[in-house]
Amino acid sequence: MPGEYLYFAGPPQHGAPMGGQAPIAGPPGQPPMAGPPGQPPMAGLPGQPHMAGPPCQPPMAGPPGQPGLHGVPPTNLQGYPGQAMGVQAGMGRPIGTQPPMAGPPMTGPPVATAPPSSQPGFAALPSQHGRPMGNEPPMAGPPGQAGPPQAGPPMGSQAPMAGPPMGQHQFAGAAPMGPPGQPGAVGSPVGPPGAAAAPQQRISPESTPHPLTVWQADVELYKGETFYSNGQAGIVPPLPNTPCQIVDQGNASPRFVRSTLYNVPCTQEILHSSNIPLGLVIQPFAEVPRKENTMYVVNTGEAGPIRCRRCKGYINPHSRFVEGGRKFVCNLCNFLNEVPDYYQCQLDQHGQRLDTPERPELYLGSVEFLATTDYCKDSKWPDPPAFIFLVDVSYQSVSCGLLPLLSRMLRLVLEELPKDVGEEKSKVRIGLATFDSSVQFYNLKSNLAQPQMMVMPDIADVFLPFLDGFLVDVEESSPLIEAVLQELPNLYGQTRDTTSCLGPAIQAGVDALKAAGCPGKLFVFSASMPKAEIPGGLKNREDRQLFRTDKEKNLYASQSQFYPQLASECVKHGASIELFCCSTAGYIDIPTMSSLVAPTGGEIHYYPYFNYQADGERLLKDLAHSVSRPTGFDAVMRIRCSTGLRATDFWGNMFMTNTTDVLMPSVDCDKSIAVEVKYDDKVGEEGSQAYYQIALLYTSVGGQRRLRVHNVRLNCTKQLAEVYRCADTDSIMNIFLKKAVRKLHDTPYKSIRGHLLEQSIALLACYRKECSEPASGARLILPEALKLLPLYVCSLIKCEAVCAQSDTRIDDKAWLMHQAACMSVRGSMGYLYPNILPLHNANPDGTGLPAASRCYYECLSQEGVYIIENGLVAFIWIGRHVHPSWLNDVFAVHSLSEIDPEKFVKLPAVDAPMSARVRSILSQVQSRRTHHMKISVVLQGSPREVLARRLLCEDGGGESNPSYMDLLCHVHKEIRNHLS
Repeated sequence: MPGEYLYFAGPPQHGAPMGGQAPIAGPPGQPPMAGPPGQPPMAGLPGQPHMAGPPCQPPMAGPPGQPGLHGVPPTNLQGYPGQAMGVQAGMGRPIGTQPPMAGPPMTGPPVATAPPSSQPGFAALPSQHGRPMGNEPPMAGPPGQAGPPQAGPPMGSQAPMAGPPMGQHQFAGAAPMGPPGQPGAVGSPVGPPGAAAAPQQRISPESTPHPLTVWQADVELYKGETFYSNGQAGIVPPLPNTPCQIVDQGNASPRFVRSTLYNVPCTQEILHSSNIPLGLVIQPFAEVPRKENTMYVVNTGEAGPIRCRRCKGYINPHSRFVEGGRKFVCNLCNFLNEVPDYYQCQLDQHGQRLDTPERPELYLGSVEFLATTDYCKDSKWPDPPAFIFLVDVSYQSVSCGLLPLLSRMLRLVLEELPKDVGEEKSKVRIGLATFDSSVQFYNLKSNLAQPQMMVMPDIADVFLPFLDGFLVDVEESSPLIEAVLQELPNLYGQTRDTTSCLGPAIQAGVDALKAAGCPGKLFVFSASMPKAEIPGGLKNREDRQLFRTDKEKNLYASQSQFYPQLASECVKHGASIELFCCSTAGYIDIPTMSSLVAPTGGEIHYYPYFNYQADGERLLKDLAHSVSRPTGFDAVMRIRCSTGLRATDFWGNMFMTNTTDVLMPSVDCDKSIAVEVKYDDKVGEEGSQAYYQIALLYTSVGGQRRLRVHNVRLNCTKQLAEVYRCADTDSIMNIFLKKAVRKLHDTPYKSIRGHLLEQSIALLACYRKECSEPASGARLILPEALKLLPLYVCSLIKCEAVCAQSDTRIDDKAWLMHQAACMSVRGSMGYLYPNILPLHNANPDGTGLPAASRCYYECLSQEGVYIIENGLVAFIWIGRHVHPSWLNDVFAVHSLSEIDPEKFVKLPAVDAPMSARVRSILSQVQSRRTHHMKISVVLQGSPREVLARRLLCEDGGGESNPSYMDLLCHVHKEIRNHLS
């Protein structure tokens, strides 16, 4: 029986936000739902006792101080003053006529709009991530039974409530609500006449399932341990942010490929019943720690890697050799293939090749092959990639400081050019061009005495005037590059040209790569939107009133077909675009720019209202990271699956001309592709295996054509409970996020929101019906592996990438959508559940990060200071009663009135231990993210505080912006409707 998370739900509070109370009671004036005919009524019916479990069953938890069901005590985390976030199991409210149990009363944050009611607490226990359970200590039983004594006196004349099987979590029940003065109403006695009224308590958000305890449990589980990626049945890998050494033993590391399910249903019917998407999240160039295996490069000579003659799959550790090693059976299609003479080897008594330890492709799940000319365009070896820098030199670029900044710092960035492993020098060549109302090219040939500039005024038919001298080696042409960069401010410092011919400049860069016959990247710096009178010109079309309407999808369509057509040309010639939007006017039409950048595998870096003092450092660090990160060029990816499975839907920054090949002019270490897999036929029997093979053909930064192959083996099952037990919530949510963002282009937000909720509810209802132990309908039962699903879905339907607020700018929303479409699993989970770290009580002598806090407002102390970030934006939230000495040590001010959030750029370097510690924390936070975040200061109670509060995903307000508690109540209500 898989682990479960159970919740005895309480009643909703009609007419007010649900505030964390589960909806059992019906509409006002109606009695609570009764059970089936012939069964005892459900908890809280007038005159009836609350439902009790069978006699002689153990209660939920032992006395105060005893461990929870898994034997792991709740984690005490930083919360608001005087309150720890860990909650002991068994601290529920009294049931029926029973006296309250022993232990401290449970309290929670006040809910202003809802009257107090008796509500349960959750036994917040860490997830074991699909591992077999059975090491838990026995639960406490009633008096007279073996084990620790029961906490509190016996519960009236009723037997103790039945506890769940091992590995399950339960919650205490709550009284139903009716009209004031009626039985079951808040403040009225509940139970038989004469019974004492139960004390009224609210559910505490701290007692609900939340990621902090799950993450901490996973960290403790793998502390000092090694995860062996071998496809063992029923094993879910560590969470993406868990520090752990991973060893490849024939299965690709989860850093490269994560599956939504690690037990694949044998049939489509089982998968359809579960409502869980079967898919993969692929990050083919993910960075791995140095202590883990490096990517082996296998040279198989002119013949190339061994492949299956039927499905074209590549030889891998799961291929089975037979007939003395002369043939092999493809694990993907079961075809019997001949082994070439040069590749044959004898087998041992177990059927394994004797040379397996000498061939990485036969014992590693991820490996690279050197490709032959058959894998190259026109059967010719490619040249090393090139980087072309296109710089806006219009008036807007000069006035905001973009051009002076790049002229000073670009030479340092060029020192970070990537190189292949083992190479001493980068083979990447660079080119430089500028643009305003015309395009200017620079000849940087090393044998010239000084650089030459050639101007192309005809932007309607722009072309590259010369090739020799445009793409050059950085070291050889270093003096000329420095001369051009130094001269740019003098050439354009007094310009009054406000026109930006962005489209023609990019077109010229693509022509340069085409003429050179090499793939590459265009690093484009733009300070304004192209005007309408030039090719690719745009108009301001911002209209926030269209948000959350049927016409919202029109905002995300490209304004001009010029850019989608240019994107097709980029893909054809292997040109990827990194666009740095340094808008000075606040609008640059990111939706249209995304239609150009996303298909090329590139990225948009967005700096609204750019100011070099506030944003210059951030831009330079983003640029240096984009230049230096591991990247493959001119890539083609194909996914092959076992017989009966087929990859159908793809999400990410890519381009597809057919249903199988994913084209990416560039693919880097930060981006991922999500894939949904569907059934063509039955996969296999119980205990058989399903296989995936991801093959990525690309050109390395050294100019080699390579094949990077990732192999994945998963177990097959006919048991629905096993499907739920080995689900990966993080991968599921990554796919949910990418699907939602894609649907915004043609589907209203309300439909997307409704579909997400319906799928999540159907998923949990199926588990409740088919996999859970029989239990009262008053219990919300969540599968252990998916107990955080309601929280993440609650965050997803509210996040700004999916749901725009009334004051959200179109460019801001479109940029978030662009980022969400290519996020890694780690990135998407950081976005859906932001990181909140206290700064005010950090140990000045510490080195690591402080303990994180929950994402709701009551966790923020008025005496505290916190960093709130989600990987894309960051805020320093300062409480109104923070101590003046802390402000003096960190901000060099004596009171909050001296802090101007509008002028804040970065923390001053104060000669104080706390200043150094806080700056160290911020530096560590930045280093863990792929983007260098802009950090803003918000003061408690200020108008800007709403920006930071939007990241508190557990809070809410109203039907369209539910809190975590609201959603739990809604989910429970709908599950009960499904069951009835």
